[in-house]
Amino acid sequence: MKLRHCLLPLLTLSLVMSGCAVAADDEGDDGDVGEETVGTTSEAASVACRISRSTIVGSVSGERREVVERAFTWWDAKVSYSQSRYYKGYRTDCSGFISMAWETGTSYTTASFSTGGGESFPLSSYSSLQPGDALVRRRNGSGHIVMFLGWNDSAKTSACVIEQASTALDMEFRTRSASSLKSGGYKAIRADKLR
Repeated sequence: MKLRHCLLPLLTLSLVMSGCAVAADDEGDDGDVGEETVGTTSEAASVACRISRSTIVGSVSGERREVVERAFTWWDAKVSYSQSRYYKGYRTDCSGFISMAWETGTSYTTASFSTGGGESFPLSSYSSLQPGDALVRRRNGSGHIVMFLGWNDSAKTSACVIEQASTALDMEFRTRSASSLKSGGYKAIRADKLR
């Protein structure tokens, strides 16, 4: 019985120390964990966008069009999700994917994107979103980011996105409900080069 009383404080201290180390590590592997679900369980299944890839690409021009086309190169190549692997110079997680599409030259993290870094800036609202912009969430030491491709409906209740989703789902071209994105704490951002 006395042995258990001695080990319990040691175990508690060990857990607290490891929790601090994880929370403080915003510079490296920042827990850019892909999410299989946002909001309710019914949203876990991929829902196809009503707008086609060709319509999305045709709706933009110049640098913005190049960003969207680069994003679809990972979709076409079926790049798998990993926080430790790289594909053509970029880490193959969610923030590495956005870094690649925006051609930042380095793989930023959700910590960078969520604080106005990562060669990006916050938008005033979801209504400012254009294809090639992004939605980023950062909470409790982990985060996720998706590329916005357009509104799936005229009421703007769901967004078409492309994302490096998770180890289970990899690249996804699907919809996300606006309400789940907002309640999940996702902020709209834009690449500096798309001003």
